[in-house]
Amino acid sequence: MASITINTNLASLTAQRNLSAATTGMNTAMERLTTGFRINSGKDDAAGSSVSTLMEAQISGYDVAESNATMGLSLLDTAEGVLDVVNDYLQRIRDLTEQAANGTYGTSSMKAIRTEVQQRMLEINRLCEVIDFNGIKLLDGTSIAVTSQTGINLQVSNNAGKENIINLQYTLFESAKCSALLIDNNAHAGSGNTWYVRTDTNENTDALKSRITGTAVGKFDYSSKYPALNASDYAEGKLSCITAICDAVYTDDNTAREFLYFIDDSIENVSNRVALIGAYMNRVESAVTAISVQKENIVSANSSIKDADVATESSNYIKYQILQQSSATLLSTANQQPSIALNLI
Repeated sequence: MASITINTNLASLTAQRNLSAATTGMNTAMERLTTGFRINSGKDDAAGSSVSTLMEAQISGYDVAESNATMGLSLLDTAEGVLDVVNDYLQRIRDLTEQAANGTYGTSSMKAIRTEVQQRMLEINRLCEVIDFNGIKLLDGTSIAVTSQTGINLQVSNNAGKENIINLQYTLFESAKCSALLIDNNAHAGSGNTWYVRTDTNENTDALKSRITGTAVGKFDYSSKYPALNASDYAEGKLSCITAICDAVYTDDNTAREFLYFIDDSIENVSNRVALIGAYMNRVESAVTAISVQKENIVSANSSIKDADVATESSNYIKYQILQQSSATLLSTANQQPSIALNLI
């Protein structure tokens, strides 16, 4: 038989405990509904919180990797755009050179051809000197990627290790200037019968190594053609590489005809780069797709751990709200129970 007491009201204590529990449950459900997360602090699910934190780090890493790959695509696209222009210019130079090789053009016509070719070559050089991506020179051959022959690494995953990078080989970013395409990297620029001339006083590099019809380019009478120059002037760079090429090539149909081989090699060099860039772009795009799939899977797994089920939490909120109201009502009743003792006095 339950006792009637004044100092200790067990019914009230029970109602208070249930009211507190209902209030806590309702507040938890409300927090989850307003944040959308089942786990809002470690106390909600310590193990789940730890796993979710690691997954969120991976998700953030995949976001960065996707951004890295996208920047790599932009870099390749920038280089390809300039190489397309260079290829167009080389094709025009080839057309003009083929015209010069016909033997039906007089001195004035050859001079006109020479002038346009020279301007085209100068524009190729200018484009290669100015094009860059985020401060990286792409086609003048001076970038660390070329000088160190390490290429450019794209970090396309959120982990360390070589398997998580795509290396863009350095040959993509070698110089595409006329001295490089027509001389240094040209299969028809033989090592024998070569004649060196510096490109200009600023670049300070040996450039002209061509041979035309078995003799070295520039084997003309420089003393009569350039009275103010002598052999030492060439070595000091007072005659540019482009000027030397044009003066040596566009003199008669034979030298122009031989020079077609050099231009074809240059066009092949640029075309091979564009093809390789296209292959790399396909690979990087595949990496972006893979990153998206991996990130989607991690996000889905993290959602199952951390996100709140709105339907469940809505039901919990209503349940705890009813329990809270009923507990409050019963608490009021329980608090009145000790007053029954007055009827016994």
